[in-house]
Amino acid sequence: MSISETSIVNMALAKIGSKRINDLDTDSSINAIHGRTHYDQTRDSLMRSHYWRFASARASLSEDTESPDFEWENQFILPTDFLRLKSVYSSTNVPFENTRFAFAMEGNRLLTNEGSIDIRYIKRVTDVSKFDPLFVEVLVLNLALKFVGPMAGGDPKLQDKLQLEIRLIMPAVRALDRQ
Repeated sequence: MSISETSIVNMALAKIGSKRINDLDTDSSINAIHGRTHYDQTRDSLMRSHYWRFASARASLSEDTESPDFEWENQFILPTDFLRLKSVYSSTNVPFENTRFAFAMEGNRLLTNEGSIDIRYIKRVTDVSKFDPLFVEVLVLNLALKFVGPMAGGDPKLQDKLQLEIRLIMPAVRALDRQ
């Protein structure tokens, strides 16, 4: 089976014993509506919650034409797919070496006194073929947890079962992504 947003939502629906959908984008069923309501936000929050290797990226930031009002000399524009910062580097003070330094983040800008900035970050990945299989498992469980209330009557036993599955899989996720 090829992975798709629809198949991910269907796996979550199957976890709670609910009826599957034909197409996440076009299906008008209540299950598809809940899938569309929760999918993007759940995917992004899960991606942001962990340093997933498949979502890791690097970028040299572009300096904004406007300077910060006070405290910092420069501000740089974060990438449009930015979800979480991993690390920041500047090579202006020490030639040919990256050094870590002071900065602040406000909105979609990184503020600093440095003249150039490189970052490592977690990016938004929307192409499901790029998802790590463990990410898919955790995404399915998180979606299923959100579906329990509206589609399974808020069954506390089912909620507990899903939360236990999440707690059991996360140590493997953390261990494998550290390798």
